Amino acid sequence: MNIEIADQADLDRAETLVSWLQRPHLDRVTVTMPGLDDTERDRAARAIRHLFNDCGCTWAAVAFVAAGAAAVLYGPSGGRAVAVAAAGCLTTAVAAKLLGLAWSRRRLLARLRSLHSAS
Repeated sequence: MNIEIADQADLDRAETLVSWLQRPHLDRVTVTMPGLDDTERDRAARAIRHLFNDCGCTWAAVAFVAAGAAAVLYGPSGGRAVAVAAAGCLTTAVAAKLLGLAWSRRRLLARLRSLHSAS
């Protein structure tokens, strides 16, 4: 999906696409709003595309590795302990993914709203 942001109506349409779990994947974002120089337009387009496409996987991976390391370093040993640690790592990763999605959604809305005030 491609979007072009040229005016307030385009910003409003883009904001309607910002969902917590159902954001569309954007292949291309073009910002042509008046009042912004070429550098600001390119920076805004890159940031908006990145935030739309953010899936929270980085947060999940970091949390999974940290939980796994903590389980190995500080957890008890044994078959049941391994199963509990694996479940804990998975739960931590899912929670971190959801937090990452919420954070990127918040940043995306802030970025779009900053363009509202820039024009």
